[in-house]
Amino acid sequence: MVMIGDKRSHHMNNSPYVIRNYRPGDYGALVHLAAEMGKGERTSGSTQSQDLIETLGRPHHSPESNLFVAEKAGDIIGCTDLTVELSIERVVLSCLVHPEYRGRGCAAKLMDRAIGRARELKVGRVHVNIPEDNLGARKLLAKMGFRCVRHFLELELDLSWPQGPMGGVSPRCRHLKIGEEDTLVHIQNRSFADTWGFNPNTVEEIAYRLCLPNRGPEDVILAYDGDAVVGYCWTRIYAGRDKVRRDDKGRIYMLGVDPDHRGKGIGKEVLLAGLSYLRSKGLGIIELTVDSKNEPALALYRSAGFQARMRSLWYEKALG
Repeated sequence: MVMIGDKRSHHMNNSPYVIRNYRPGDYGALVHLAAEMGKGERTSGSTQSQDLIETLGRPHHSPESNLFVAEKAGDIIGCTDLTVELSIERVVLSCLVHPEYRGRGCAAKLMDRAIGRARELKVGRVHVNIPEDNLGARKLLAKMGFRCVRHFLELELDLSWPQGPMGGVSPRCRHLKIGEEDTLVHIQNRSFADTWGFNPNTVEEIAYRLCLPNRGPEDVILAYDGDAVVGYCWTRIYAGRDKVRRDDKGRIYMLGVDPDHRGKGIGKEVLLAGLSYLRSKGLGIIELTVDSKNEPALALYRSAGFQARMRSLWYEKALG
């Protein structure tokens, strides 16, 4: 079998491709596809394959039913995955197509198949998130009846430059411990209950993510008011923990404050605690994603020195 990225014969480039359901034997080829697409991008590229691996194993996900691949001459050249969120009646689609086959209708056929599956699930809407500069995807989504409904900002902080005193970790902050998954679920669901697009989490889902390679409960910092958890900062380290370099990137994965305790500086405390933790691991660049309409969060991150790097767009298609 010719591996993705190798030169292909004229016959193979012009042979038909098929869209079909995922099979367990496709696992290695899909991971290879994601890795190939991320070549040359130290952090975001390397996480393509990590994210795909995590997606395939997440609780209640059925790849055989909700993941489709495009196959050509024995090679997998693209895929689309459905994240099913029945509690908020939506499906989130993600799509990968090898650059060699973009603009040839492959993405459209993958998306058509995925939208058909979403209709079978009887959800009300389909969402897709893409970088703002992906003009091809924007054109395709508009043609398929999607409309842009939300802008998110990708922010970045360079910890290698002086940002003012980070300060010590607040005495009311501590790391999550094994067995406290329900505590994290509670504060997360309370913090994000009123935000756009949030799907309530479960203990099973949280436990799964905390047990993934290069993840752990110590990546989550809890903020307390007395005995009550009132905020949290969930960080992520992309590189192997024993191989971190100054140009590696970390992420503020999620940060939330209980609605009843906002406006008291808790968000800033737990953010600084998260940044101190990431800095202690030797990371130089920290990223995060925030809704452009979340003005309090934007003000907090900008006060810590984060700057906008790019925008991503959320598209929606109502299924009627």
